[in-house]
Amino acid sequence: MLKELKEIKPGYGLGFIKFGMTRDEVRLLLGEPSFIDKYSHSDADNDLTESWEYDELFLSISFDEAEDWRLMMISVTSDFYELEEVSLIGLSEKKLLDQLDEIDLGDFFLEDCSENDDEDHKVIEIDKKSINFWITNGVLDEIQWSPIFIDDDTIKWPK
Repeated sequence: MLKELKEIKPGYGLGFIKFGMTRDEVRLLLGEPSFIDKYSHSDADNDLTESWEYDELFLSISFDEAEDWRLMMISVTSDFYELEEVSLIGLSEKKLLDQLDEIDLGDFFLEDCSENDDEDHKVIEIDKKSINFWITNGVLDEIQWSPIFIDDDTIKWPK
């Protein structure tokens, strides 16, 4: 994998990829994605999201129509990626919580997202840094983050 992409940068991006880039800018740097999907979370106009999957990089990125198709979300699922020089994917929930305390990204909220008794899905949210840690069966399997929001309507785009 690309060594230059290793560093998770909350509020900024991933390595040399930064929030606010256009689809063309990202395509120029990463090439064609393995898969592209378009969807909407509502019935509102101007609410489409385009998700790009890079299977070989264990990377998913999303562009939002409401933000002029700029990069709005990054998600990784491999222990190759590091936050503050620490590989987190694959850690147990307890070890992850210990690491997050040590890294000190701010207050976090742990939510059980399981839909029934035979599932074990949780998310740790750190709103201050716009980052989520998805835990399945007690193990971190995905880190997802976006640019920092100043308020509900204003994004602090990285420079």
